[in-house]
Formats: sequence, structure tokens, C-alpha cells
Amino acid sequence: MSKTITRRDILKFTGGGILGVILSPLPWKMLDDSAIWTQNWSLIPKLAHGPISTAFSHCTLCGGGCAIKAQCVSGMPYFISGVQHHPITNGTLCVNGLAGHHMAHHPLRIVHPHKFEGKSGKSKMTAVSLQNALDEIALRIKNSTGTVAVIDQQPTRVLSEIYRTFVAKTTNGVYLTSPSCEDATITALQIMMDRKSESFGFDFENTKLILSFGAPLLDGWGTPGRMTTLRNSRTAKFIQFDSRYSRTAMQSDKWIALKPGTEKTAALSIAYVLINDSRIAQHVNRSAVDAAGFKNIVQNFSPEKTFSVTGIEPGVITAIASELIHAESAIVLSGADPGGGPFDYETEKAIASLNLLIGSVGKTGGIISRNTNSSDKQSSEISRWSDIPDHSIEVLIVDGAESGYALPWKLIEKKLIPGKNFVISLSPILNELSAHSDYLIPSSGHLETLCDIPTPSGNSVAGFSLSVPLLKKQEFTTEPIDVIKALSTSLNYSLAIPTYEELLKAKTESIHSKKSGTVFSYSDQRTINVADIPTTGELWNILTTGAQWMDVKTRQTMPKKFTFALKTATEPAKEIAELTMIVHGWRGTTSASQMSPILSKVFQETELRSVNGIVSINPLTAQQLGLSQEEPATISTSNGPMKVRIKIDSAIRQGVIEASVGPQPNGSQTPLHLTANNILNLCEVNNDGTWRITTATLLKA
Repeated sequence: MSKTITRRDILKFTGGGILGVILSPLPWKMLDDSAIWTQNWSLIPKLAHGPISTAFSHCTLCGGGCAIKAQCVSGMPYFISGVQHHPITNGTLCVNGLAGHHMAHHPLRIVHPHKFEGKSGKSKMTAVSLQNALDEIALRIKNSTGTVAVIDQQPTRVLSEIYRTFVAKTTNGVYLTSPSCEDATITALQIMMDRKSESFGFDFENTKLILSFGAPLLDGWGTPGRMTTLRNSRTAKFIQFDSRYSRTAMQSDKWIALKPGTEKTAALSIAYVLINDSRIAQHVNRSAVDAAGFKNIVQNFSPEKTFSVTGIEPGVITAIASELIHAESAIVLSGADPGGGPFDYETEKAIASLNLLIGSVGKTGGIISRNTNSSDKQSSEISRWSDIPDHSIEVLIVDGAESGYALPWKLIEKKLIPGKNFVISLSPILNELSAHSDYLIPSSGHLETLCDIPTPSGNSVAGFSLSVPLLKKQEFTTEPIDVIKALSTSLNYSLAIPTYEELLKAKTESIHSKKSGTVFSYSDQRTINVADIPTTGELWNILTTGAQWMDVKTRQTMPKKFTFALKTATEPAKEIAELTMIVHGWRGTTSASQMSPILSKVFQETELRSVNGIVSINPLTAQQLGLSQEEPATISTSNGPMKVRIKIDSAIRQGVIEASVGPQPNGSQTPLHLTANNILNLCEVNNDGTWRITTATLLKA
């Protein structure tokens, strides 16, 4: 027996409803039933009796690209772990990576092209032929008078260059990525130094001080194993500016608690001390084009004046500035929260400017340049969401590879032409974006196809490896590159698009021709100089059996010219006085489509992570609102209400509501486990593309 799916069904499932069915006392029977209900094919993994073997690959569930070791039966993985002694991951995998082989059997998996008839919640999802889908998509692009955009959430793959080339050929074409960028500080510095074509990384291993504004450095950021090893080595001091007592704040040497939304003010207050105490790097005055203007702006941000705004004592700001200038080496960076999203661009620039003031750019232990590969383009070349006019996108193609960070539908909807938009999802898993799409063309799932692992965020040297397939590719899935190739042919674009394997071999040939760097082989734990590998074919064979190429560090130079380019600000931002909701999350768990359903149950039962639908408040706030621990309540914003459960925590700032964006709850309708929509739907998306702070009310249910 089968059932036709509607848009509303997908939204309900991604909000947690289906998980209550799957994770019942009869999980395997229910899982089988849900598979029949959705796709009419069994999602149950069947392990045959056979020989035990070991295979190596890389995780593609986010941009971390961690190395994995798979134990297999008859070639099918049943257990995944990290690769010991790996030079970057150090044998570490996050829980999503450990359960990555479950994703092929995810109950929200889709393996055949589908179309939604109409735009209402009752619109039905029906199977279509790939050719019919491609024909209609090409026609819509050809006849479009608005913007044609591609969203690529893992923007440094070889496929990314194909997307860029495609939109460049398209009238009003725009290339977009996730608004939440782990390299936000690097991106800002590239623009400020007018070095957009160059590639940069954080030299964490040689730094003595890391000052972070909200970046979840010790909670899954970048390559998690790299950051964990760095913290355990105690070679660098961590200072975390954060409006939440986050997991990174807990593990840092010092947590500076500030009021939500005041990060820019705090950064400029530190700049004030550096400038007025004449502690800036010697080259700043001669290299900064707008040094005088920046100093004038900063004069309005003395620690005494900003105290009432940020809540940070003047002496603390002065002490932090002193630590920065006296540290042998230091890095200052900002970071998006996986659920709460990015800072606005002015905040990113204000934080990035501290690196220029203390001279940490182009210096060992600071922010350093690295060799740039043809596809290793960082996000300074990508259109910012705030630069895209509202209601301008007519055709939108959403690549299926996820960043692990939240991408609210309301942000996308804000950019679409109302009543005239056409959305195509290339995801193998049904998610909230799929529910708003017109066509679903499923790509291969995790570990089902050959793809590249480019340089992870923040790495100090360029890198390259391959994710080789460990699972069987589903018959009716289509690679995104083949979708773009077919559309280019239909639209008569003069694009010679090779196969993905040909692109990867070309990248391998480029690496081999330069004879630079080393390759770490996973099977025998050897480090091999690229110069000692005789042919490109041999390098390819090493990479396809499990290996990581790493370039050498380049010669560093201090920036000769840069522009702070900060907008004029005559006074610090005003204090937020109303009840404020700030949302947060953990990379790879902000959507039901990003993780194994088994993990959702683990988080729900152990409360290792606050699941979606739980909000935390201070005891005094709870007393003022008449709310108690575990009590059902209703949180409301301008975007509507949502049923939640109360958690009382003295670490929460008074007047603040902290709301978790995923993992999704079980979905069973009980007082403690409420079926809930994603909290992102309640967030107010601002004109600058941020949604970190939303005014809210909280009442008894």
C-alpha cells in the first residue's frame, strides 16, 4: 500500500513527526512500513554473510571532510571510525560521521525524480521522468525575466566551478552559498585587503592566543579533530566572547559574557584601547588607506561608554586588548552559529579589523596565505545574501550537499518573486527546502558516489582528497553535474562539461605537476612526497584507496594596503530591552535530513543536546513569567506561535530565551515530547540576511 506525499507531509516529517513512528517499540516493522509509504522500496539494510574487509573514504555530510575507516561485510560498511594518526583529523569523527552509513537508509530518502503540482500545502508529490523534469526546468530558465540562482552549500568543490560557469552563462545568473560561513573573518579580510583571488587559513597550530566572537570552535567547527587536538595540547589560550554559555565557552580558558547583538560594539571597544594606547602594529598607519576615518569611528567606543551596551566591564576590555598586543601570536575571528546563523557584515569587518591592528595577518601563528588551487575559491567571490534584492529570484536550483548549518526557508522566500518562482531541489533527502520545491531531482547519497574533499575551513595549507563510494548508488538518482550538463545542452550554452571523474583526475594531475606537498596514505600510515610519486595515475590510485594530499606552507607577507571600510557609527548600538529569543544549534543537526534518526532518539533520551522545541530561560525570567521546569509553554514571534517545553538554567542571561534548532524531537505527542515545527520558522530574517535575534513572548501553554 502506498500513499502520495504532500508538501505539508514533508514539513511535518522534517519537524519530527515521522521520527515518532520510526522510533517506536517496533522500529524495524515501522521503518519498513514508512519505506513502503514513501518510496515503495525497502530501506532496511541487509548484511550478507561474507568476508570482512576494511575500506577508507571521506565524510561529505558537511564541509569538514573528515577521513573515515569503514569495516565492511561483503563490501558493505557496518561500522565507521576515524583514521588514526591522520595529520588533520587525528582519528576523530563527530557522531554524524560515525553514523554516516545510516543515511542511505534514511526514511526521508528519495530515489526518483518527483514534481509538486501547485504551491499549496496540499499539493501532491508525484513521480516523473527525468527528461520531462529537465525539459520544463530548461524552459523556465529560458523564459525567465528574473534572476536565476544556484545555492551551493559546499562551495569549494570542483562541482562549484561548474555551477559558477553555468550561472555566468545565464542571464541574471547568481551564485549563492550558505549565509553561515566558517571563514567569515577571512572573507572580510580578503575584501578589506583587496586580495579576493588569494586563499587564506588560520595558523592555529602555531598561535598562542585565539580570541573568538561566537565561533563554535570547540563544538564541531572546521575539522573537529583538529580543534580538539589543539585544545588538548594547551599550546594556545582560548578566549570566547559569547552571549551564551556555549560548549565552546565552557571549554575556553576565559568566557566573556556579553549581551546579544553587541559583538561589533565589543570589538570596536577593543580597537579603541589598542589605538589610544598606541599599541597597534607599526605598519597600520602607512598601510591603512582610511586609518584616520577608522580612528574617528573608534573614538565613540571607549570601554566606559560601551559598558551599558555590552555589559562588559571596562577593565575586562582593557585586559583583553593588553593580552592581544603582548601575545607572541594571536588570531581574532568571528563565526556563525550553526542554528543562529551569521553576524552582519559590519560586525564581521569590525572583528576582522583587530587582526590588522595587531599585525597578525601574514604572520606565523596568525592568518596566513596558502597556495590556491583552481577550485579552492573562498567565499569573497560569492554574492552576499544581503546584496540580492528581495523578490528578485525567479528560478532557484538548490544543490543537495549541506553545510551542516541552518538555511531558513524564510531567508530564501524573501528573495523569491512571489507567485512566479520555480525551485528545484537536488537533494537525496527530503528536507524543508524540498517541501517548497517544484521539482525534486535526487542526487546520490552520502558514500554512494565519487566526489572531492577540498580544503576544509580554516586550514593553514591547501588540501585535497576523495570520497570514494562505499555504498551502492540508487538506480534513478542523478548527479548534479549531469543535471547542469543536460540543462546547458537544452539552453544551447557553449559549455564543455566533463564527467565528475574527469574533473577530479584533472585536479589530481594539477597537484602532481606542481610536485608540491605530501600525501598521507591511510592503509599503511605512510607520508609520501608528491615529488617522489612518478605518475599522475599512481597519485590517483593512492587517493582512491584512501589518502590526504597537503601542500606546503607558502612565504608570508604583511598586507601593504588595506581599507577598514567600516560604516560611520557615531555611538554604540542601543541596549536591547525586550524579551529576546536567540537561537543556536550544532553543526549537522539543524534538520532531520542532516542526521541519522537513531541519533535523534539518543539526543532526546539522554538530553546530551537540547532538541528542537526546548527553550531555556533564567530562573528570574521564569519567575516573572510564572513558568516552571519542564512546563509546556507557547513561544510567539511576529511569525507565529509554537509549542515548546521550558528548561530553567541560571547560565542564561535574564530576559533572554535560548532556543535550540535541532536535533529534531521524537515527535510523539506527549507533554514532554511535543510535535513541533522548526524554531527557525519563528525567527525574524533581517534585511542583512541575519536571524540571530528575534523579539518574542513566552506564555503558559
